[in-house]
Amino acid sequence: MSTALRPELLGLPVTTNGIELARTADVLVDGDGQLVGFELACRDRTRRFLPAGAADIGATEIRVASALVFLTERELDWYRDRTPAA
Repeated sequence: MSTALRPELLGLPVTTNGIELARTADVLVDGDGQLVGFELACRDRTRRFLPAGAADIGATEIRVASALVFLTERELDWYRDRTPAA
């Protein structure tokens, strides 16, 4: 995890059609510092993974087409294990 590399993305709301679904809890980048995705703290108190390619990243929010693009905590763990710690 490397929130230190992209602090401006931490805590942003993740929305679809103006409805907040989650907030970014961590930013995952690869060994070269490229954005991989986000760990989300969802409103249902679960943690999920949002791949960067499925996100429209704005200055004040991250928009997604649907909550169906969120991956489960199992997939989140897979990405956590494969991204360097800050």
